[in-house]
Amino acid sequence: MDTYSKLGLSGLNYSWEEERKFILRSWSLVFSALATLMLLSVMDGRMAYVQGPYTGYVGIWSDCSKHKCASLGQVTVLIHMSMGFMMLALGLCLILILIMGLSFRPVFRRLNKTDLVFSFLSFSIGLLIVLSLTLFVVNCEMLRPRPQISYLVTTHLCWSSSALMLWAGVLNYLNHMGMWSTKTISLEWQVCYRRWTLRQSSLRSGSKQSEADSSHTMDRPSSLTFREPTVKTF
Repeated sequence: MDTYSKLGLSGLNYSWEEERKFILRSWSLVFSALATLMLLSVMDGRMAYVQGPYTGYVGIWSDCSKHKCASLGQVTVLIHMSMGFMMLALGLCLILILIMGLSFRPVFRRLNKTDLVFSFLSFSIGLLIVLSLTLFVVNCEMLRPRPQISYLVTTHLCWSSSALMLWAGVLNYLNHMGMWSTKTISLEWQVCYRRWTLRQSSLRSGSKQSEADSSHTMDRPSSLTFREPTVKTF
């Protein structure tokens, strides 16, 4: 009876942890998708507005046919590096979202290092975005003569996307380390566990009572003894 109870408890605990694991992965997928959408705003080309000797918009991908671009002369090495890191980050974002979407299928549920790979990709994407934006800001600050620079909403969205991607990496790493272990038990799990324990105890007491009744009925005939009548002699 104890063996069956242990097996049932381990199976219940495994299903509970697996369910919470996929819930946390779903939240990480939502944050990653939101960060990707925010990062796509960089394609607009207007990340900062400079006002001075060269007035106009500056961005990683500037589309001068749609808006007025600042005539900076030639594209610097920092802008080329920033563009490369941003393109790499966008490519990894699409790959990460695709793989995370496929990880919910039953075929990939038995893989152990999946969340660790997601965490590595998320951290890499976040750091690539930070590096690309840093190079862009350094390029703007190094303009001579120095103009007045106003960073637009697109730049702030890109910074926010890097923060979201890093947070998704933290969630994936916690999921890999077993955040939903027995140390963090919710109220729902406690109620389910108590009900399961009461049910097992009632089954045990019922089985013990039936065994006691059967042994009592078997011992009753043996307790009756036949006494022979005594014959008195005169």
